[in-house]
Amino acid sequence: MTDTNMTDDNAQSALPKQSMLGRVFAPIRNTWRGLTSMRTALMLLFLLAVAAIPGALLPQRNLNVGKVDEYIAARPTLGPWMDRLELFDVFGSFWFTAIYVLLFVSLVGCIVPRCIEHYRALRTRPVQAPRNLARLPHHRSLDVVGQDPEAIAQQIRGGLKGWRVETRTGGARSRDGEITVSAEKGYLREAGNLVFHLSLVGLLVAVALGKLFGYEGNRVIIANGEESFCTSSPAVFDSFIAGNVIDGTDLAPMCIRVDDFYADYLDTGQAEMFTSNIRYQAGEDLLSNTWREARLRVNHPLRVDSDRVYLQG
Repeated sequence: MTDTNMTDDNAQSALPKQSMLGRVFAPIRNTWRGLTSMRTALMLLFLLAVAAIPGALLPQRNLNVGKVDEYIAARPTLGPWMDRLELFDVFGSFWFTAIYVLLFVSLVGCIVPRCIEHYRALRTRPVQAPRNLARLPHHRSLDVVGQDPEAIAQQIRGGLKGWRVETRTGGARSRDGEITVSAEKGYLREAGNLVFHLSLVGLLVAVALGKLFGYEGNRVIIANGEESFCTSSPAVFDSFIAGNVIDGTDLAPMCIRVDDFYADYLDTGQAEMFTSNIRYQAGEDLLSNTWREARLRVNHPLRVDSDRVYLQG
């Protein structure tokens, strides 16, 4: 019994001991590995889609403050709690932002190593064919006698169009005059996979930049060709929502006049299209008092530099 205990103690003492620093960073390392796995990224993407559902079912404060106030007033007990949970501002809430940031970090941490690995694989020559073809799951052997090895290799390369082909002559593992042809494929599929995920990251970055540097303002203008609206400050808007780093003091100067407004309706009374002819000033037009004409339609905004003017109704 004593000898057995001594043997166990010796075996345990022979195992490498983890340093204090390693034990401290081990949970962080394991958490990072779990966060940057593709499985976690897919779960966060699904969770983000589920978290966006309240934004489609409940009235949102950035779209219609009046409906939000009516919803809360009709539910005096549940409404204030829903407001505390930011269910009326879903896409700007702390919990939606947390999921959004975690998804972004997970995708970046997952894609960057894969991009580096894919780049290295593209620059690496295909591995040399094994001497023993039985190591391959699918193989075939043919005996060719009396033919030129170079001609046979050329024939093999001709049948491998679309593959990455590497031809080796001789070498430490080959006999003199022996020619080996190695081929690989499948890189385009991985490249397409990476492009898809990089596009998703780009979409997340674009949305984040819009939240930081974008702004949105609404203003009701009478369509009589006389009333002018100029974007001099946020105070001239009926409602104004600014990004996290926008204070409204650096708005692009622009003036708009609405000449007329037309609405097309279906037989059921549902609106089909809104059209409006406007005049606007921007940039040097403000100094020369020159008005330009434009036509606004639903989903056909006026584009002036980085600003967009939409017709809502």
